[in-house]
Amino acid sequence: MGVKERQREKKKTEEPVKDVAEPSAVKEQTTASGDSAHIPEIVIKVDERPNATDTIEAAVVEPEQMMDTETAAVTEIVPRWGNIGEAEWMYNIPTRSQDLYLWTEEWGDFLLEWTEFEKIHVLSISAFISRPPFKDILGKVKAFRSIGNSLVGKDVAVWLDGNHEQLRVYWRPLGEWADSIYRWALDTGILRLDVKSLVIQEAEQDFSKLPEEDIHKIMALLVERGFAEWVDKKAGAIVVNV
Repeated sequence: MGVKERQREKKKTEEPVKDVAEPSAVKEQTTASGDSAHIPEIVIKVDERPNATDTIEAAVVEPEQMMDTETAAVTEIVPRWGNIGEAEWMYNIPTRSQDLYLWTEEWGDFLLEWTEFEKIHVLSISAFISRPPFKDILGKVKAFRSIGNSLVGKDVAVWLDGNHEQLRVYWRPLGEWADSIYRWALDTGILRLDVKSLVIQEAEQDFSKLPEEDIHKIMALLVERGFAEWVDKKAGAIVVNV
């Protein structure tokens, strides 16, 4: 059809091109199960140029082709108020006690979200003052301790040292971690658990990144709830009850 041919003498009147059904006229089909079957949208292109060979092109356009499938991976999260250029006042420690309370509440909520996103359980002051967006806070050392104290007051964090330089953040309670480990043990059939094996051999699991002393507490929780029995309490070894 794409090669031009010498025009021949027509012996009879050419038949007009029959009407082509518009896309809206395509009826929905159903499968045997009663579900609607997928009907690709048909785009009809008719060549209406004078003396051109009658041509009908049908192009199948899938809905997925109309969507942008390239999505950028999220590498960091930012506070709802934005960066320092968008909300400079949130990067300065308030002087009034009432304002300071609200300020630490806002930053404390974000710190919980941030540590969960980063899968951080123990946050050091050195990490806080060097990671965005916290590094942009004016007086970041004081900010770290003020925000940490706010979370400690809510029982979602504890200071691990007297100088308040290591903050254990509980963005998920130990009870939930215990439920997660118990379900994992039943699903995998690994019923004998101990602290060291979870940390070393199950490194791809989220719970393996918990501090070892917290995993030991989780083992104790499972025993306390009747989900497991001690094999070696000192070593943090249990056997899960099925």
